[in-house]
Amino acid sequence: MATDPVAEAADALYALVPEEFTAARNERAAEARGAGETAAAKAITGLRRPSPSAWIVNRLARDEPDRVGDLVGLGGELADAQAAGDGRALGALVAERRELIGDLMRLASGLADAADRTPSRAVLDEVEQTLVAASVSAEAGSAVASGRLVRALRAVGVDVDLAGAVGGGEPGPPRRLGRRPAERAEGRADAASRPANIRVTARATDPDAAAEQARRDRERREAAVAAARERADDDAHALAEASVRRDAAEQRFEDLEAERDELERRLSEVRDELRPAEREVRIATRAHESAVAEAERSARARDEAEAALSDDEA
Repeated sequence: MATDPVAEAADALYALVPEEFTAARNERAAEARGAGETAAAKAITGLRRPSPSAWIVNRLARDEPDRVGDLVGLGGELADAQAAGDGRALGALVAERRELIGDLMRLASGLADAADRTPSRAVLDEVEQTLVAASVSAEAGSAVASGRLVRALRAVGVDVDLAGAVGGGEPGPPRRLGRRPAERAEGRADAASRPANIRVTARATDPDAAAEQARRDRERREAAVAAARERADDDAHALAEASVRRDAAEQRFEDLEAERDELERRLSEVRDELRPAEREVRIATRAHESAVAEAERSARARDEAEAALSDDEA
C-alpha cells in the first residue's frame, strides 16, 4: 500500500471512472493544501485523467490482479526462453500469452459494459497493445500492474515509452508477479467454465465475499447512474440555455434582415428621387449663372448711366 501521499491519492483516484476523476482530484488536492502539504497538493493537482483505454487497463489491474500478474510474470519467462534460444518453449509461451491476452480482452469488454461504457474498437486495440507491452518490458509490466496508467502503452520491439504514462510517480513492484505455468493453466481451465461477460474477482467462492462484491458492484452501478443523471440534468440545462441563445440570435438576425430590407427599399426610393433632383440642380445652376451674368450687365449699365449723369451736371 502506498505511503507517499501523492501515490496514495493516485491509487484512489485511478480507481474511479474518468468522469469522476477531476472533481475527486481537486478535492484531494484541497485536502492536502488544507493540511499544509503544499508540495503534495501541487503534485496531486498535476495528476492527469486517464484515457478510456488506460481506465480499462487500470480496472483489469485492480479487479483481475492474478491474470494481469500472470501476464507480467510471463514476460520474464519469454525473455529467458528467447535468451536460451529455446524455440519450443518460446512458441508455447507465445501461445500462452495469446490466450492470456484473449482472456483479459474478454474481461475488459465485460468490465466496460458493466460500467455502461461500451468501448470502441480503437479503445480495445489500445488495451490490447498495452497488455502486449506489459509482457515484453518489466517496467511496462510494473506500470500496468500499478493500476495508475494515464495513457495506453505500445511496445516497439522490447522497448516501451513510459514517459508520463503512470500517475503519482514511478510504480513500485507489480501487485502480482504471476503464478507458475501449472497454476496459470489451472486458472485458464477455471475461467473457461465461466461466462465471458462475468467478471471474476479474486477467485472468491465464499458466499459472504460474493455478497460483498455484489454490493460493491451495485454501489458502483448506482454511482454511475447518479453521475449519468447529473450529466443528463446538466446537459438539459445547457441545452435550454443554448436554445434561448439560439432563439435570441435568430430573432436578432431576422430584425437585422428586416432593417436591411427596409434600408434597401429606401435606398432604391432615394436613387429614384436623386435623378430628377440632379436635373433640377443642373437647371437651377444654369439659371443662377444666367442671373449672375444679367445682374453684372445691369450693374455695369447702371454705373455707366450714373457716370454720364454726373458729367452733364458738371
